[in-house]
Amino acid sequence: MQKSVLAAVLAATVSLAALVVQAQETQPLLNEMQVMAEADKALNARFGRADSMVNGPRFDSANNAWTLLIERGESSALHRYQISVNETSGEVCVRELPATDCVTKGNAEAALQAARDKRQALAEAMLHPAPDLQGVMKAVLRHQTAPGGYLASNRMPVYVSIRSPKGESAIDLSPESIQDLGDLGVKLMPGSAWQSPREDARVDTSMMMGLGIPTRRPDGDYDLGFGFWCGGTCGSQHAAVLRRDASGWRVLSSTMTMIF
Repeated sequence: MQKSVLAAVLAATVSLAALVVQAQETQPLLNEMQVMAEADKALNARFGRADSMVNGPRFDSANNAWTLLIERGESSALHRYQISVNETSGEVCVRELPATDCVTKGNAEAALQAARDKRQALAEAMLHPAPDLQGVMKAVLRHQTAPGGYLASNRMPVYVSIRSPKGESAIDLSPESIQDLGDLGVKLMPGSAWQSPREDARVDTSMMMGLGIPTRRPDGDYDLGFGFWCGGTCGSQHAAVLRRDASGWRVLSSTMTMIF
């Protein structure tokens, strides 16, 4: 009987893992920003850096490839480049229109492999979630309110939640966690209570902080993405490495990857 139960649990676990991977495989590995970075890198390697206008990128699931158009120069000196990034081969092909052949090529395999590794880590994190997600939020908030942190000089109320590894609604910062963080001097609220600012508002009077799913690294530490948004052109994205030991969670490093 015990063997039957164990087999059923194992089968369910394997099925869930397969469903997670299958769902992810229907989506492209790279995002738009990564595609533009790979296209820009290939273009600059041949023609050098210059001001550009970008149209796209767009993903074609039939060919498993991205395409975008980059224009440089003006009027009679205008150069138009159609660039494709193939997620199957990793090839980055730069065509100078109206020509159809690649005038130069790049390779996006490193970015694609990093995306595959991240996707696999996310699938594992959904099956085996990191413990104490309230502790994760508290550790990141303490780190970000310390000198040099994004919230060090913030006086806006901050609404906080973390993505649920189970694919459900986000998990709010709990009342108990808010009480534990009372010494930070920042007004903290559960993320679900946040209301989006008006579309025409460049900066709101409150800030949303959203944390992603912590994913385990080969060394046993955890990668975590998180971001802040306070409306319009007020926001940022960050990447952190966390460690959990007998004393709980702590942030080893945190880097701002984008500000807007």
